[in-house]
Amino acid sequence: MKNCTNCQAPINAGDAFCSKCGAKVQAAAKAEPKAVAFQPKTVQLGPSPTQAPEPKKPKRNIRGILAGIFVLLAVIAVSSYFLLNRGSSDTINLEDYVKLEIKGNDGEGFIVEKSVSLNKENLDRDIKKKLKADHSKTESSNYNIDQLVSKVEFSVYKGDELIDVKERKNLNNHDKITVKLLYDKSDLENMIPGLHFTGTSVTQEADLIPLVGIDPFKGFYPKIKGISPNGTLSKPSQFEGKDVEIVAKATAKYGFPFDYYLNGKEVSSNDPIAVGDEIEIRLNESGKNALKKEGQTVEKGKDSKKYKVTLADFEEGAYVTSLSKVDEDTQEAISKNVEDAAKAYAADRNYKDLPKFEGMAFAAIKDGVDLGGTFDSKIPQLIYVYSITNTSYGKTKTSYIVISKITVIEQVENHGKDNAHENPGKTIQTFEKDSKKYDFQNFSDQNDLKNSFTRNIDTFTYTMDDQLKSLINWTE
Repeated sequence: MKNCTNCQAPINAGDAFCSKCGAKVQAAAKAEPKAVAFQPKTVQLGPSPTQAPEPKKPKRNIRGILAGIFVLLAVIAVSSYFLLNRGSSDTINLEDYVKLEIKGNDGEGFIVEKSVSLNKENLDRDIKKKLKADHSKTESSNYNIDQLVSKVEFSVYKGDELIDVKERKNLNNHDKITVKLLYDKSDLENMIPGLHFTGTSVTQEADLIPLVGIDPFKGFYPKIKGISPNGTLSKPSQFEGKDVEIVAKATAKYGFPFDYYLNGKEVSSNDPIAVGDEIEIRLNESGKNALKKEGQTVEKGKDSKKYKVTLADFEEGAYVTSLSKVDEDTQEAISKNVEDAAKAYAADRNYKDLPKFEGMAFAAIKDGVDLGGTFDSKIPQLIYVYSITNTSYGKTKTSYIVISKITVIEQVENHGKDNAHENPGKTIQTFEKDSKKYDFQNFSDQNDLKNSFTRNIDTFTYTMDDQLKSLINWTE
């Protein structure tokens, strides 16, 4: 509410004249748009207290920011262009040409010594390209690449460890190998003015063949030709069913992969092998190299295997080596066969009387006796003795017939089959039935008969029945 300027009486809004004195009410002056009243907290600058500075227009601020951004982008673009252009035109990064070759198996990896070098051909090619692109550098086109490369040396690290490439042969898979470049930057750049050289080191992770540990002799069993105790070892002997393939590959490149030992001594071609002997097969260096080629190594403690020779290992079985081992059925069959052979022998010589059985013996090879290439008369054998009485000119004389080389061979039931070792089955005995292969000898009397045994006492151990012992007065 306003007051009259004449009498100070209150004036209602909208009155043109004072209701008390009638004076004309003066209209209030409009406020200036920039008056201080609209900015009571604004600090006034300048000489006039009634005027405030105009606020900056928002439009002008945005333009300033955009202008700054444009300038910054322009600087970045120019700088990038300069750097990229310089890098592609006059800079050689030697790291791009480092050669490093790591070979071998996990745990036995090595650096190919001659591989630590610069790829001279590629480096020479790229330098010439850069020189050709800039004709101002043609005065440097006659540089010597061999001379340049010779000025760069290398040091090799496994992690932080400086290593000797020649000596270090035990690198593991995923080892980090770093080749550091050693050169005088100014020396190289003086050789080719206008070009710049960079590069300090290259790191490569070893990617080696992981070795799988195996037991190369798992399921091993030997293959022995002939008849025990005069068998011969057939090489290679079986293991894991892959022996032929492994041996063929290994031998072709490295040499025969195994060494064989019999009772602690290396096996020769003439060494006789018997049931109960100990065969040892060892993986040699050729074999180890062959395994490594296949990414395999030998499990700890599995590089050899000892094997006790069994009956199943012989292709033809084994001679029975004692009389006690000949079963009753076989003895009975042998006796009948030999008796028939004795009768036929007497008939051929026109003896009137039939031969009489006088006893039997078993001759076993003594330990340590060299049997040679063949048994001949040195085979373990049964010996049957018969007497025959002949009357001539009224005189009766008794002589003796010795029948030898009667051999008994035993084999396992599954002989020759793949499962003979796992499931051999029962033992089967056979004997020599062909009397033409027997040895027949005549002896004039008992002393002569006894001497036939005593003269072979260094070769055989004789087991005699009581009847024969009594006949020749034999004492063991």
